[in-house]
Amino acid sequence: MPNNLDTVWTRGHFIGGHPAVDFTNAVFTRHMPGDDNDLLNSPRDVGNWLHFAGLATKAQANAISDIQAPAFLGSVRELRETSFSVFDALAAGKPPSTEALGLLFERAAKGLSGGGLKLVETDAAPQIVRFDDPKAIVAFFTTISIEAYFALPRERLHACPRCGWLFVDTSRGGRRRWCSMQTCGNREKASRHKEKADDQ
Repeated sequence: MPNNLDTVWTRGHFIGGHPAVDFTNAVFTRHMPGDDNDLLNSPRDVGNWLHFAGLATKAQANAISDIQAPAFLGSVRELRETSFSVFDALAAGKPPSTEALGLLFERAAKGLSGGGLKLVETDAAPQIVRFDDPKAIVAFFTTISIEAYFALPRERLHACPRCGWLFVDTSRGGRRRWCSMQTCGNREKASRHKEKADDQ
């Protein structure tokens, strides 16, 4: 059963344009984060994230929630931060570090060779074989990040100037600035309005 400490995922958490980008945004903010900045605080949060993203059924998410491996959550967070460093560099027009890319490839290879993932259609992401296998879950996150590294249009990958969340700009004119107008866009407008009022 959910508890009051679970992260409640909403559509507003999934604005990145790709699951791997949404995964890197599983924090409150990238700019001036506080002590409670993390949104992945338990295996249940990880399972529920995959379920909300459409990458796991409810039963599969529950299997992830029951993972007891002490290192599991830390591994997921490490991969999220590694993926963020790769995509954040791309958004800034810079090459990602070879160490970060190497970690992603290494973890993905272990998942594939260890049988935690299986290949299906040639153009589809590998599927998780067992959702109660922490190594398979970690490997899945690495493979979608690697796929995004090669597939995302880099000229359309941006970082929100207010919170630092990443997103793929799919707007027709390519002029999207904020992760979301409903959050950071409106907050920026309110902040500018206050500044103007204070100056008067």
